[in-house]
Amino acid sequence: MASSTFGSNLARREERARTRSDGRTVLRVAIVAGAAAVAAALALLPDPAKAASSALVIKMSDKEPFYSPDKVTIKAGETVEWRNDGDTIHSVSTEASQAQNAKDVSMPTGAQAFDSGFLPPGGKYDYTFKVPGIYRYFCLPHEKSGMVGTIVVKK
Repeated sequence: MASSTFGSNLARREERARTRSDGRTVLRVAIVAGAAAVAAALALLPDPAKAASSALVIKMSDKEPFYSPDKVTIKAGETVEWRNDGDTIHSVSTEASQAQNAKDVSMPTGAQAFDSGFLPPGGKYDYTFKVPGIYRYFCLPHEKSGMVGTIVVKK
């Protein structure tokens, strides 16, 4: 009878060990599957580095063309980055009160005015255009010299 009880206890222990092992295997598979799902979801997210570098770049210089290109067309929601490649300060502004000539500045109805302030050589300024229409902007210190640009924003 002792050997029968011993055999019975051994069988139960083996069964428990197998059940624990099967449970651990299921847990391991679930963890791996979950990690794979998270990795796949993260891979579908937009890359912030690509998003930042996808801005249209307009270079500012001290000689004509002052803004290069001086006229661009983009879609609403896109970003423009101005880079001062010159040796002096430049700016980008749609502030009508700052313009020397009213024809050098315009914005569509509902758009917010923007102003970069003075950008030193190597400085950058970016703006995301949300309202479709035509934007005329200028460089505060060089407007009189013709440093004016246009951005057409389509829907």
